[in-house]
Amino acid sequence: MRIRSYLAILVLACLLGAYLLEQVIGHHFNHVQILASKHNESLLRAKDFERIESSTSQFLVSTDLVIASGNTYLILGTKNMGDYINAELSKIKSVNLSSELNAEINKAIINVNKINAYLDIIADVPEQELIAYLSQLLPDYDAVSLPLVNCIQFMMLETKNTINQDALVLEDELNFIVVFAWVSRGFFFILIIAVWWWANRKICNPLNGLIDSSHKALAGYDFQSTEKAPTEIIALSNDFKLLTQTLSHQASHDPLTELYNRRAFERNLNEVMKHNEVNFMPEQQNWFLCFIDLDYFKTINDTCGHAIGDQVLVNVARILKQKVRSYDTVARLGGDEFAILIHRCTEQKALEIANQIKQSINQLTYHWNGEDFQLSASIGIASRVCESSVTELLNSADIACGMAKSSGRNTVCLFENTQQDCTNNKQTLLSVHHLNNALNNDLFVLYKQDIVPLQRQKVGKSFEILLRILGNDGQLIGPADFLPVAERYLLTSKIDRWVINAVCEHFKSHCDQLESIETIAINLSGHSLTDNDLEAFIIDKLTHCVVPANKICFEITETAAIKNINRARLFMKNIKALGCQFALDDFGSGHSSYAYIKQLPTDKIKIDGAIVANMMTNQIDFTAVKSICDIGKAAKQEIIAEFVEDSRLVEVLTALGVDYAQGYYFAKPVPLAP
Repeated sequence: MRIRSYLAILVLACLLGAYLLEQVIGHHFNHVQILASKHNESLLRAKDFERIESSTSQFLVSTDLVIASGNTYLILGTKNMGDYINAELSKIKSVNLSSELNAEINKAIINVNKINAYLDIIADVPEQELIAYLSQLLPDYDAVSLPLVNCIQFMMLETKNTINQDALVLEDELNFIVVFAWVSRGFFFILIIAVWWWANRKICNPLNGLIDSSHKALAGYDFQSTEKAPTEIIALSNDFKLLTQTLSHQASHDPLTELYNRRAFERNLNEVMKHNEVNFMPEQQNWFLCFIDLDYFKTINDTCGHAIGDQVLVNVARILKQKVRSYDTVARLGGDEFAILIHRCTEQKALEIANQIKQSINQLTYHWNGEDFQLSASIGIASRVCESSVTELLNSADIACGMAKSSGRNTVCLFENTQQDCTNNKQTLLSVHHLNNALNNDLFVLYKQDIVPLQRQKVGKSFEILLRILGNDGQLIGPADFLPVAERYLLTSKIDRWVINAVCEHFKSHCDQLESIETIAINLSGHSLTDNDLEAFIIDKLTHCVVPANKICFEITETAAIKNINRARLFMKNIKALGCQFALDDFGSGHSSYAYIKQLPTDKIKIDGAIVANMMTNQIDFTAVKSICDIGKAAKQEIIAEFVEDSRLVEVLTALGVDYAQGYYFAKPVPLAP
């Protein structure tokens, strides 16, 4: 649009504003008339209902005399009165009323018809049988007369509420018109100033924006072209853009891979860090710096030549761009070093992206002298809350990458946010090695804790399998100290496999114990629910195991199940086909949506222990437990409460209908095999 067009819009806007004001005022006056008419209709309807209420009272009194005293001579008059009430209700029903009010009118008509039907029957009953029949009819009549009274009362109350609401709306509309009349007097003056300011802004602001973009382009930033401006300014902006695009791209991109170069990447990282200092995001919306170093790349250059090396770098760059999201930033820092800034991402998702990149790079091959060679990469990840400057953050990612190389290359290593130096991170890696060592050398120890019935005595015992790990000093390490590391490094499926196998092997040697056992509860991690190999292992193991499948109950947490609810549902369906049960563990924590009870084929709900432990002193926790019990019973699920530690809590849980309890009040964890 040209500049002169804005001047024409200035005049047109003034004329259009006057027309709109006229239409708005007229609309509100019409609306007031409609509201007043509606209010009057409600008043008339209220009078009709008062008349019907009076007639209904007389009708019920006459009916009472007939049924309670046997005054059959009143039947004809009473029926006529009932027909009159129905006729009046039918007239009112023809008006456009709310669905609730129409429903109550229908109920009232039906109840009046029922009473008239009773009167017809009484009229035909022989006199010698009348007293006996009336005594039998009285309960049925009471069951009809009371709802009829309730219906009439509801109609009166609903109509009264409608009258009050209509009066309030009408009053508000009248007040609005008074205020609007005063506001409209100053509207034209404000409109003229606003439209003039708008037209001036459409011309001057684009010019100022064009000047500002030119200054930023000289400083090395991307030129921002002007899009919403008069035609003359847009043409000038396009010329500037064509002039700066080539220079800007060359200054910020690597010429070989077309990725961001180190200078552009660090500038982008600085901007992100400054933004997050002001707008700090929660942990689940974190971002991570991923440092990627190709393994033995110098050997490729020295052996195969730089042409092959360049092709490898181009292929790696292509993989990086494919594996990240559109809003992530990928750069080549130099040589065989790449970096990725992963935005708005959880730690688990960052590790997943890094592992996908690692696997894709590992599938790359290069050819030399008729042979194919595989490529690999070591990847280090650092979180943005770890350091305070770009240099330190890059160093953290570089340290993690170095640790990945020292761990055997072709691995992903996360720089711990809570660690202050490289030594502490090496200690974390030792924990990972300890877990792998425990898996390879059976250093895990199985414990059990009883699950006690509250509502009825069971013949067999129920208990949950718990896990400990044997430390280097011979001390037992609890799951809180090693499961976070196992989850971070995706070892939970291997641990679950070890537990299931160990349980089966234990009872293979202690078959005599199985007869007295009702349920063995085994925990499964969230990663296991998406592990096809583990699913096949469980099916094969339980098919050939001495432990009957119907004695096994797998416990899964709701937060783990909803991460991939479709896959979790399929996993559970396949395992339940063997006869196993499933319990939704820690229910009440995380997302806590009752919808998951319907979506997941579970048999039991295990209330989160933190809620149970505080329910005697916290009314919200008590209400949450009661609500979970009600929903669980409606879904035909058995309810289990954790962290039960005193007799008073046992009494309350029993009264609420909890089926089982688990906690130190009944038994502490003991070794499965003493």
